[in-house]
Amino acid sequence: MARQTGGRLRAAIFLLVSLGAAVVASFVIYTVVQNYQKELVDAQLPEETVQVMVAAADLYQGKTIIVEDLAMTELPPDYVPDAVLRQPEQAVGRVPRERILSQEFIREERLADPESGVGLNAIIPRGMRAISINISGGSAVSGFLNPGNYVDILVTFPGGDGAETETLTLLQAVTVLAVDARLGATATGTADRTAPSITLAVTPEQAEKLTHSNSQGAVTLTLRNDIDVTHVDTHGAMSTDLLGGETDDKRIPISQWKKATSQKTDGSLIIIKGPQQSKEKVR
Repeated sequence: MARQTGGRLRAAIFLLVSLGAAVVASFVIYTVVQNYQKELVDAQLPEETVQVMVAAADLYQGKTIIVEDLAMTELPPDYVPDAVLRQPEQAVGRVPRERILSQEFIREERLADPESGVGLNAIIPRGMRAISINISGGSAVSGFLNPGNYVDILVTFPGGDGAETETLTLLQAVTVLAVDARLGATATGTADRTAPSITLAVTPEQAEKLTHSNSQGAVTLTLRNDIDVTHVDTHGAMSTDLLGGETDDKRIPISQWKKATSQKTDGSLIIIKGPQQSKEKVR
């Protein structure tokens, strides 16, 4: 009788354990199914988007933005940077400080300060100056030069009186603000190539150097890639370098010659013969 009672007890315990495992398994399956159904429902819901403002066409520096220049589009919030302007009234009447491409976000840092006004003065960076120089068409990269480009400025000093003609890189990666009266329109290479006026953004010190160099020699511009603003070390060039001659013991560069001849003396005359100098007292 005791054996039958023990067997029934074990059977009852086994049954209870089996029922408990079945309940747990059912709960797990139910939870998985519910989560799967929720994901399906969420996937069918339209994705949350926000309206942002983009350029309807290319916007050029110095050109005042009007309503027709802007368009609204919807994007997921995660794809929209914080600095993007959301409403047309935030951009209308303002001036891009650099070119904004079609369908590109309108960001605050791409626009000039509202207090800067319009036109050329609005796109001059703080602490910089705008300076215009007239150069020949070849020196203006054959009419392909456009506002917003970066250029290097070369100057060629004429030789004479023992000094050799020398070409030096005066400034590098200088921003072009305007070409003639163009602040933004793009040239096609067929523009007037005769002595265009190029307006550049420079520091006050660079403005002094450029003005002086333009009065002393011939200025040439070389065009850079729009994303290349690196500084490159150069050593200048002289006529004898191109002809394969010797410059160390023959002649001296114009920059060294001007430095030597500008030295103050105590009543003595400095005589320069090639690389050699001598001093004679003037009576």
